[in-house]
Amino acid sequence: MNLSSPSNRPEAERSQASRPTWTPSAYILEVAPYDDSLISELIGVFKTSTEASLQQMRTALATGDVPRLRSAAHKVRGSAEQLGADALAEACLILELASSLTSVLRLGELVGRCQEIFGETENAMTSYSNDSKAGNRTARP
Repeated sequence: MNLSSPSNRPEAERSQASRPTWTPSAYILEVAPYDDSLISELIGVFKTSTEASLQQMRTALATGDVPRLRSAAHKVRGSAEQLGADALAEACLILELASSLTSVLRLGELVGRCQEIFGETENAMTSYSNDSKAGNRTARP
């Protein structure tokens, strides 16, 4: 039995290993067709807003304010869906749903997971923007 085969790895590892690099969503390409500077600006706003919302999640978690935690997760989910950050949107949805059913300790793990995925998404977005500025992309997804 090969332990490194995809079917033998835990689900979280399989999904993380196969997570695609971020590319702008169809919505973003419709709003800003072939306008890399506008896409970069949208990415910047998303990053700033998401970081603020993640801080709100951490504060809400520390104070036990579950409704505020749920609200911040919902906000991030909506933004992530619009920009094509599907893994982050999914993690926030899980956090939203779990906030009514799960212990605060488990919610802390989910907030941490959202933070981790945001970091990965942020890196992919930065790489996309840098490639765009350097002219390394010749065609749109």
